[in-house]
Amino acid sequence: MTERGHGSNVKRIQTEATFDLSAQEFVIHTPCEDAVKMYIGNAMHGNYAAVFAQLIVDGRSQGPHCFIVPVRDESGSLYPGVTAIDMMYKEGLHGVDNGILIFDKVRIPRDNLLDKFGSLAPGGQYYSPIEDKSARFNAILAALTPSRLAVTFQAMGAMKLGLTIAIRYSHSRRQFGPKAEEEVKIIAHQTQSLRLMPHLATTLALTFASRYAGGLLDEDIFQGKELVDSRPLQALVAGLKAYSTWENIRCLQDCRECTGGMGYMMENRISGLKCDTDVFVTFEGDNVVMLQVVVRELLAQYTKQCQERPLASWLRSWAESGGDNLRTSFLAFTANTVGALTFLLKAVNFRERVLQRGLVARIYYKVVTKKEDFFGAWNSCLHHVASLSLAHVHRVTLEQFYLAARRCPEPEHRALLMKFGKERDRLERLPQKNKEKDTEADPSAFCRLHINKSSSPVEGDKLTPGASSKEETGQFCLLYGTKLVFQERAWYLEHKYLTPAASTRIRSQLLDLCDSVKDDALRVISAFNIPHAFLHAPIAGIANPRATWAFYPAPLRPKPAAKL
Repeated sequence: MTERGHGSNVKRIQTEATFDLSAQEFVIHTPCEDAVKMYIGNAMHGNYAAVFAQLIVDGRSQGPHCFIVPVRDESGSLYPGVTAIDMMYKEGLHGVDNGILIFDKVRIPRDNLLDKFGSLAPGGQYYSPIEDKSARFNAILAALTPSRLAVTFQAMGAMKLGLTIAIRYSHSRRQFGPKAEEEVKIIAHQTQSLRLMPHLATTLALTFASRYAGGLLDEDIFQGKELVDSRPLQALVAGLKAYSTWENIRCLQDCRECTGGMGYMMENRISGLKCDTDVFVTFEGDNVVMLQVVVRELLAQYTKQCQERPLASWLRSWAESGGDNLRTSFLAFTANTVGALTFLLKAVNFRERVLQRGLVARIYYKVVTKKEDFFGAWNSCLHHVASLSLAHVHRVTLEQFYLAARRCPEPEHRALLMKFGKERDRLERLPQKNKEKDTEADPSAFCRLHINKSSSPVEGDKLTPGASSKEETGQFCLLYGTKLVFQERAWYLEHKYLTPAASTRIRSQLLDLCDSVKDDALRVISAFNIPHAFLHAPIAGIANPRATWAFYPAPLRPKPAAKL
């Protein structure tokens, strides 16, 4: 798909597939240097290539389509007209030989067109079940949804591996301590736990959110539903791909720094993971482009609601705006509620709503009032687009973390997840009358893809019937929710959702939570169930005769927890 001149803008690729009516063949051709195919996996050894090219019939392009092009024979020799060039060294993923493919009028049979969304009759008549060319192109790109979700799981796998190594090392390595006393484990240093524990909470949140998206994808495939009809699912996966790969970069960098010079050594895996996963932020869709995919779907649903039910949409917007204004007043909260999970859930919902209203207002002003072209208006709002997209993904991941942990069947393991919220101990001391009986979460109370905010666990100032009425069951993902609000505290202060005192409380809570969960981190990483053969890091306690120079800890092995 990728060419030298076009990567993200697949619609403008320049490789041509011209139909020869008399020969009943397509002629695959690279017309210029910018049209050469680049970063092609297995380019130096593969026998076939799935090539995206402009389908040209009678001198008219029908847009990009995919063709199966033989590039080598059984002996591994290139076919005439095909040129393959090794792209040599890369930062990582050295097990994949990326190369360049150039086609000089290579002929393939008419049947080599993958014709699910567009076919060509022997007489040269083009037919597609999707008449609109842009809609047809979007349908073709929908096929990337599973691979984008796969990248998300790969990024999480790297985060789990890096955190396992760094946390085991941190619980074994000792540095500094009170005078005349034994040195303390480096995990006991506040900065160490503050750097690692939020990443561990984020990894758990992404695990549950991505498994949720994977379940939806699996359900659609099982029911025979076309991905092109699952635009909200495409948006959800695009957002998770961008968020998880960026978080992976930050996580592995902190893991590297938290393991000192030992983390820099390739033998201890972290630096290699960094090199291999750095490309995740750009392949299968550049992350900034993925954020735009999310927001385009959010705005499409917003526009649809306004067109179908204009009065109801206006009333709802007015009510949400009024509620948000009240929520930012001095009546909205007291110091005792700041930091509770219900407060944090409302905060991420509030941020998404405000950003969406702001973006809609900006685009409307530029396009309708100032008569700017849509491209220029959209381009001048990309900062707001990125902010809204990430706010949406933050909300989805926090809500999915909340639901998944509540559904955990084992009380001991559920308590472990809940321990990521320190307020559980305080709530257990409340009078019994304040402890209402919990009800099982009802996933059907949610909109399937969390695009429709009316199905959020937090609706206005009340929990919906599908959410828990027992406050302590909402505390297990407090660390993750606290992190989300803490990292955007400047925005919340600007919009008066937080007072300076509340912001200070959030910061103190983040520090307290990181300290309270640092010992439980060993049980969490144990639940990742990463085999020693794959862990393969001396600083994580995996012996390697070739690395006699390495630091070899002897960490305590906690009781295994459930698989996460």
